Amino acid sequence: MTGMIDRRYRQKILTCIKIITIFLVMTAVIAPFYVSVIYALKDSSDISVNRLAWPQHPTINNFVKVITENEQFITGYKNSILTTIPAVLILMTATSMAAYVLARFNGRFYRSVYMIFVSGILIPIQCIMLPLYLNFFRLGLTNSNLGFVIARTGLQIPISILVVTGFVKTVPLDLEEAARIDGCNRFAMFWKIVFPLMKPVNATQLVLNTLFIWNDYTTAVILLRKVESRTLLLAQMAYFNEYTSELNLAFAFFILAMLPILILYFCMQKYVVSGIMMGAVKG
Repeated sequence: MTGMIDRRYRQKILTCIKIITIFLVMTAVIAPFYVSVIYALKDSSDISVNRLAWPQHPTINNFVKVITENEQFITGYKNSILTTIPAVLILMTATSMAAYVLARFNGRFYRSVYMIFVSGILIPIQCIMLPLYLNFFRLGLTNSNLGFVIARTGLQIPISILVVTGFVKTVPLDLEEAARIDGCNRFAMFWKIVFPLMKPVNATQLVLNTLFIWNDYTTAVILLRKVESRTLLLAQMAYFNEYTSELNLAFAFFILAMLPILILYFCMQKYVVSGIMMGAVKG
């Protein structure tokens, strides 16, 4: 009887610990969004009075000012769209084909190529900042959307290869054997049989690569020096200078810049977790 009571007591303690942990994690996740929203709805005088309180007189003028008065906002949005979409499409196509080959061939050469691709994850961006800039400068690819697309595509290849190759290994070979009997070559098998089955992992690629490229600051600040070539993250720095900072406008800018990513994630979220989990099974 005493053992049963002790067991119930331990279960209650564990339940309380789980609830507290979940609450703390939720608070840590939600707090930045709360701060962003309340700052974006405040005017400058209200920020100095009550920093974390809900605004006494909420206003959307900050969003209007960002859209109508900040020329860098429109330029940044255009550049972010023109760099993110091509990079994501190239990654989705190229890494899917490469991952299919690496998953289906088990020779030493293919294993070595796979390890070379994946080892790129271990290289921090700080180690390649200088050679990246120098090489792109010599090629005339700095301050251009093309240069940024090439750089970001290359930096995203390792993680994409890792996830997609693991997923392809879970696709049954029987489907390809049946297609081969029907007369399909390997190219047709990939596009007609394997690629349609890669919808979950490609949706995961779409969301994660869009998130990383859209929110990239380091590569952008290395390659995009001119105002007309800046992406959204660099354009936001217009609200900060040596002596002042317009936090209300900066947070309004941040929320407007974040909206496309949030919309994309909510539309594709059911595929993201399943794609990651299935890609990790035999990675």
